[in-house]
Amino acid sequence: MFDFIAQAAEPVITGLDVVKTVDAFYQNAWLMLFGMVVLFGSIIGIVMPLIIQRIQSSSFDKTEKRLKDEIEQIKNETQGSIQGEVEALTSKFDEIQKNMEKQIDKRARLNRAEFYSQMATSFTLGGGKKLDTFIFHITSAKELATLKDYGLLTKELDRAISAKGRICVPYPKGLVNKEFQTRLLKQINGIREALVDQGVISKYSEQLGNIEDFYKKLFVTVADEPESPPKETKQA
Repeated sequence: MFDFIAQAAEPVITGLDVVKTVDAFYQNAWLMLFGMVVLFGSIIGIVMPLIIQRIQSSSFDKTEKRLKDEIEQIKNETQGSIQGEVEALTSKFDEIQKNMEKQIDKRARLNRAEFYSQMATSFTLGGGKKLDTFIFHITSAKELATLKDYGLLTKELDRAISAKGRICVPYPKGLVNKEFQTRLLKQINGIREALVDQGVISKYSEQLGNIEDFYKKLFVTVADEPESPPKETKQA
């Protein structure tokens, strides 16, 4: 009888073992799953921030380099633009300054030409030296030739030619020194040089030739008599 009971209970015991085995399997599986979740959580919580930080750092470096390159490019373009504007302004200023200097020089020369012409007229009306009248007209003509004022230049040369007709030739020796003659010749040559440079000398060749011939005759001087050789002293 007891053997029957043992045999009847044996399948029950085997079923419990199966249940225990299954239960242990699921427990182990849950433990493994929990462990994996913890492991992945650790990876996500520790490793991923490091990876993200590394990616962010690399991205930041690239962004910083790109911004620096863009800033440097903008800086170079700005400097180039500013330099170009400064050079343009400098060139414009130099051009304005040169134009102003030309205008000032032109006005100064015109004022001198008018002054010398008025002085020539004053000497003529006041009964001054005829040579002074001639020289003032020549000096005025020099300024007008430089200014390319051909209308007034023609009048001044005609007045100089008219004045020379009232001058004694040759001029009395000793009244005019060599330096004065040199300055007058410089004025006459200055008129010719200016007109040659401007390509209009042919229009004034007759007037200038007349004046230059007159100058050559104007200051002819008689050579001084040679000094007598020193007398020999008789030796005692």
